[in-house]
Amino acid sequence: MSSVSTIRTGKAEAGVALLAVMSTITVLVLVALAFSSSVQLETRTAIYHKEAAQAYALATGGVQAALLEIAYPPSSDQQDEPRSWKEGQRLAQVNYAHGQALVEIVNETGKLDLNAAGREQLARLFEARGVEPEDATHLAAALDHWRSPAGSDNPESEALEQFYLAAGYSPAHVHFASVEEALRVRGMSRDIFYGTAVLSRERRIQSLYGVGQDLTIYSGSAQVNVNYASEAVLRSLPDVGAGLARAIVQERSKQPFKSLDEITQRLAVSLPDHAVPFLTTSVCDTYSIVSVGELKGSRVRRTVKTVVQIGPRGAAQRQRIIAWYDDVTGEENGN
Repeated sequence: MSSVSTIRTGKAEAGVALLAVMSTITVLVLVALAFSSSVQLETRTAIYHKEAAQAYALATGGVQAALLEIAYPPSSDQQDEPRSWKEGQRLAQVNYAHGQALVEIVNETGKLDLNAAGREQLARLFEARGVEPEDATHLAAALDHWRSPAGSDNPESEALEQFYLAAGYSPAHVHFASVEEALRVRGMSRDIFYGTAVLSRERRIQSLYGVGQDLTIYSGSAQVNVNYASEAVLRSLPDVGAGLARAIVQERSKQPFKSLDEITQRLAVSLPDHAVPFLTTSVCDTYSIVSVGELKGSRVRRTVKTVVQIGPRGAAQRQRIIAWYDDVTGEENGN
């Protein structure tokens, strides 16, 4: 009996030892897997940061290339030389050895000036960007009230003044000092200004662009440049419908318009008489530049945006950066 008991005890101890060894091995395997996963994650993170830095450098390079093209246009004897961009063109591509920068250049005359555009023009812009007609009218009136001198004859003035009083601040009653100041105006939400996303009928995420990208304080005119204006800005003009605005955008992508008469010739359609006074091909000295850096073989992209003022040739300070934004969302490429 004692020998049988000894054998059983030995087997039990061996089984316990085997379980202990297997448990240890399992723990070691799990530790190894966790370590391996951590190493892979750290490696991917390091690669991402490296590629993001490279993409950012490409995007910044695209901005610098655009500034060079704008600030130093070709002389009369260089007009036939190939260039990546020319005045009136919205899109350009700058190629590098390890990637490229896709650049959108918009002269501020392609936007509605918050301090010069009329209420009707502003309301039509808001409608073109998806704001309900009644809300668009009220928002345009509120913007006009904000920039108008105190005591101006405005049917909604008293209600607006009471709204701001309850909110704890007062309207400026002077010209807008920045586009973002419009966010303080009654009725201007962040969704309307910056844009938002909605679920389409096909159950896809659809981006809705905000009105902020169509507004400026730098042009100083109610006229808009036909080569830089988005479809929404073109639709803000009297009697310009979606069809004509789209046709203008499509045609100018082939070649910028040199004059308003050229629009009629190339589209084979007359511009509405009421819209002509609001159109121009002239530019001001301020540009918005959006540059997307793309690294070859990588899905990582970085986007930067700048607003820059270009001084006259020979000026001591040729370029002045007014604003710089990192990691902005892409622009609408002229639509």
